[in-house]
Amino acid sequence: MLFDSPLVNTVKQICAERHIRAWLVGGAVRDVLLGREVHDWDVAVERDAIPLARATADRLNADVYVLEADLDMARVLVGNTLIDFARLRDTNLDLDLAGRDFTINALAIDLQQPDRVIDRFDGQADLEEGVIRAISEAALTHDPVRMLRAVRQSASLAMAIDPQTAGWIAAHASSIVNSPAERVRDELNKTLQQGDVTDSLLLLDAFGLLPHILPEVAALKGVTQSAPHHWDVYEHTRRVIDALELLGTRWLGFDQSDDSALMLPIIPDFVWDSLVLTLPQYSDPLRAHLNASLKPLPVRVPEKTPGIFEDVVEERTVNQSPGEGSRWLLLKWTALLHDIGKPTTKTVEDDGRTRFFGHDDLGARLAEERLRALRFSNDAIERVTGIIGGHMRPHWLAETPLTRRALYRFFRDTKDYGVDILLLSMADHLATHGPDVDLQNWVERLGMIAQMFETYFSQHAEIVAPPPLVNGNDIMQELGLAPGKQIGVILEAIREAQASGEVKTKEEALTLAKRMQDEQVTSEK
Repeated sequence: MLFDSPLVNTVKQICAERHIRAWLVGGAVRDVLLGREVHDWDVAVERDAIPLARATADRLNADVYVLEADLDMARVLVGNTLIDFARLRDTNLDLDLAGRDFTINALAIDLQQPDRVIDRFDGQADLEEGVIRAISEAALTHDPVRMLRAVRQSASLAMAIDPQTAGWIAAHASSIVNSPAERVRDELNKTLQQGDVTDSLLLLDAFGLLPHILPEVAALKGVTQSAPHHWDVYEHTRRVIDALELLGTRWLGFDQSDDSALMLPIIPDFVWDSLVLTLPQYSDPLRAHLNASLKPLPVRVPEKTPGIFEDVVEERTVNQSPGEGSRWLLLKWTALLHDIGKPTTKTVEDDGRTRFFGHDDLGARLAEERLRALRFSNDAIERVTGIIGGHMRPHWLAETPLTRRALYRFFRDTKDYGVDILLLSMADHLATHGPDVDLQNWVERLGMIAQMFETYFSQHAEIVAPPPLVNGNDIMQELGLAPGKQIGVILEAIREAQASGEVKTKEEALTLAKRMQDEQVTSEK
């Protein structure tokens, strides 16, 4: 794989030209040994990392970013591949490797001697045995975010955390609260980006990390629900995420394995058959919609020179790694947090039925607090909380005939995340009914959702955002009104009537405005 990589060969050539010793280090070496595709190359050099990165970018016609001038660190971005250059954290390679997190990541390959692996901590043996083992207890106590990374890599690499490392994580779980929120956020993002999120949640909980990083999710355990729910709120949440990922792989075409999906043996086959028959035309536009990214999260720069135990290169992001910040990732966050308002709003009626009135609104407020604490952007927070606040609306819409006016109001209120709400509602439905999903009920729900997708993707200009027939000046001139809130109320009534097909021309719009004015005058008498 190394010899086949033009990027690595370019770096090797430039290092040779400049007489600079360089090593591939960390996760890139691990993935090479595992035969995995590598998109993040870490290169440790004895000197001149930033000039080397610039020379590499020039040779590859790529972008280059200085990550930290004082630490001699830079990044080259080639398509969806990153090459990070950093001067050794100590003049000795062995000390540099000793400061890394796990044995499987404390590996190096000398670019001038690529036929052998430098392995000081038996990382290759742990790779063969499928074990994630910390270099030392201090590796975790000096950088607690590595405990989250252990869980993430356990799931992504299908490896077990060795018992001693597991004991260290459990013993020091509470120290994660002292870690920078941005780094915790980034690790959680990476966890949600990969598959097997449900398993990762179990590990985070088992090691005692979940109450410290996502206390609202931990509080869902043991909160029972009435039929048609099969599971308590915590288990339901895990299964909503799992069902959402299954929709992503089996319908929307996201490249992610679903072999170990929790809900796969539970969801009836007719669910997938009906999706193919009812909604095939929406998979491509939905995938494009969900792949779109919001504004990138800011780069975090340490306030001090990192110690030997801090993973300087691994923690940094510039313009985010591919997929990070996407609407799909934020929809997974929404699935994780969508019911966090239930513990507080739970009531039990005389007949024993549990209810959660207002859990959507409270959940949105709690999610805002948690995401703000994790240093998410305002755009991301607005999106996630908007979806949570509106996640019950498809359920309510299913109880009445779906009119053009109702469609307009739904997408007016939910902006460009209305279709995300619909996807969440599908996963929520599957994780609520489980093995008891009813064919007729499911098909009827898909029919409603198909109509809503059709409205958003094919009738956007007619129903979702019809072009204005009149403006505020037209209204003020026609009715003799002064500027004020009343103008906005009239314009919105016209837009709604236009979306419903009741108003089609400027004259009809002005007629409606005049009628509204007359009705107001009459009501005031």
